[in-house]
Parts: sequence; C-alpha cells; structure tokens
Amino acid sequence: MKVGYITKQDPNDIGAYSGTHYSMFQALKNEFEEVIPLGPIGHWYKNIAKLKGRIKTFGNNKVFKFQYDLTLARLHAKQLEKKIEKLKPDILFGSLVSPEVAFLETNIPIYLTTDATFPRLNELHKSHTNLHCESFENAMLLEKRAFQKARGLILPLEWLKKSAIQNYHIEEEKIKVVPYGSNILNLLSKNEIQNLVEERALASEVQFLFVGINWEQKGGPEAVAVIEELNRLGIDSTLKIVGCSPKLNSKNVEVIGFLDKQNPKELAQLIELYKKASFFILPTKAECVGMSFIEAASFGLPAIGTNVGGVPEAVLNKKTGFIFDVNESPKTLFDAIKAIWEDKSRYIEMSSEAHLYYSEKMNWENWAAKIRESVTG
Repeated sequence: MKVGYITKQDPNDIGAYSGTHYSMFQALKNEFEEVIPLGPIGHWYKNIAKLKGRIKTFGNNKVFKFQYDLTLARLHAKQLEKKIEKLKPDILFGSLVSPEVAFLETNIPIYLTTDATFPRLNELHKSHTNLHCESFENAMLLEKRAFQKARGLILPLEWLKKSAIQNYHIEEEKIKVVPYGSNILNLLSKNEIQNLVEERALASEVQFLFVGINWEQKGGPEAVAVIEELNRLGIDSTLKIVGCSPKLNSKNVEVIGFLDKQNPKELAQLIELYKKASFFILPTKAECVGMSFIEAASFGLPAIGTNVGGVPEAVLNKKTGFIFDVNESPKTLFDAIKAIWEDKSRYIEMSSEAHLYYSEKMNWENWAAKIRESVTG
C-alpha cells in the first residue's frame, strides 16, 4: 500500500513541529510498504493573506490568522491535487492539515490527525482567543470541511474526539483515539529503565525537570514555588529548567535554556536530564497533547501536571504521576510529592507504571500499527 503523507512542513525536517511530523513519517515508513511525502505545502499568496490581515486589524487589537484564509486554502488544495495526480497514492494521511485539505478534490480515501481542534485551541491559548471574526469563522469552516471530507479521524486524545463530535457533529464511529509517541528516540531497555528508577529512589536529593518554552503559560513560577516549599519542609530539592531562560535568583534552580534536539550534543544533554530527574513537573495552564509528558514516561519518570487539555490522558493520576487542578491548594501538591518520595516502594511502582504506559500505548510503533488497522479494516 502506498501512503501519501500530507504535512504543511517537510516531514524529513526533524525540527518541524517539534519533531512530530518526522516521528510520524518514520513510524509510517516502518509500517507501510511505501510512504511518499506530499509536503511541504506553500504558496506566495500567503503574503497577500498577511497583508489583508494587517488591514483588517488596523486600529484594533484583534489577531488575524492568515493560515485560515479561504483563498489560500483553495490554492494549497490545488497544489496537493497536482502532487496526488502525479504520485498516485492508495490512501492519504494528513497531519495538522485541515486548512490545506478542506477544499481538496480527490477520490482517494483521506485520514486525518491533529493535536488540537480549533475550538479547543480557542478555549486554551491566548493566541486563539482574540481572533478577528473572519479568522474565527474561516477556521471553523475549514476544520469542519476537512473532518467531514475524511474517511477517518485518528486523534491522540478522547478530549479531541469529544470536540469533533460536539463542535462539528462528526459521527463517533468515524473517530479512533490513538495516543502519540515520544519525539525523543529512547533506546533504553526495560531493565535499564528499572535500574534507573532504583537509582533515583536511592538519591538523597529530589531532582525536578521542567521542559517548556513559554515560562508563564507552562506554569514555571508554580514549579519554582513547589521546589522552594519542599526545601522549606526539609526535603532537599532542585529544579532544572529547559526550553526557556527566566531570570531567577534561587540556589535550588538551574536554568539550562533551550536545547535543540537536532543538535546531537544538546539532545544527549536533554536525555541525561530525563534520566537523572526524580520527577517531571509542568503545572501548565494550557496544553493539548503534552508531548513532554510522553517523553518523561518513556524514561520511567513520574510526572506532575494539571487538569488541563490532554494532560490527564498523558498522566494517569496517582498511577503514573499526579494531576492537580490549576487552582488547587499548593499544600495538596506538596503533601503528595513528600508522601511518595518518602515511600520508596510506591515511588518505584509509579515510575514503572509510567514506563509501562509508554511501552504499551504512548509510542509511535503502536500508533503506526493502529493507523494500518484503521485504513485497512
């Protein structure tokens, strides 16, 4: 079977969309006989769409998203039609391309995945909550057309499945939920992970790892507060921050900054941080799939997250980590961490459960196998 893989960016670029397109591409190639990339997709008209946006938002504080321009969407669809006609795939699989396929004319079956529906983005992210009315209406129209056009939707979260049904009235039978995998290649065996977990449990100091680009949105200040309180309670704790560089003055916090996964040296450094940490912490206020939580699970690392977006599906509360409400009393969080760290057998059990959850469900091999089931079933 020949799969036409549709992405807006080049799927051979490991940095595109934080590596998700690349990871999917490699997983699909391992599962199907032939996978041909139909991206990148681009058209010069986007500059006209951007100009239209500047004019429409002149004098107001609204945000215009050129990506949702209907003319641009039609031009992208025409580009795809030419590639499809030339390469003749048996099926089409698109990742995060609702605007690009909304007006696509083809008889070839289309399957789509996305890490967030537009209504969910509109609920969570500031970049989508103050949109110009035209961008809002176009986004809803394009995503609805794309979802209706698809033969199947393969979404990573039940949270997104509910949105597709509620917001666009997509038939439930048309949707399958399959978790994404980690974009960090982890070659550690189950035994190696278990050894790591036991070493962590014996450590005298609790090491927390925070990985996020947007410091405030990802709950960075709250993470620092957790570490400071644990130290006040007599539990030696440190926090290592990756992805951003906030200006902090704390002897218990180390700011590492952005690490590029495309750089072998920096990727190796990130892997070491995951291996040595005791807990992964991200008290985020806005999150869709939560890829960094999946990365943490791949290293058998218990995670501390919030009841936001898809986080409760990436972290199973009190089994692979802890989920707290954004406005929950900090004392509840301190007490939970303190209790599990002092109960080493429970800490080891939670760590093992995190890796088991990754091994059985949240990995790209499982994802690709479920894709094949969906398109051939």
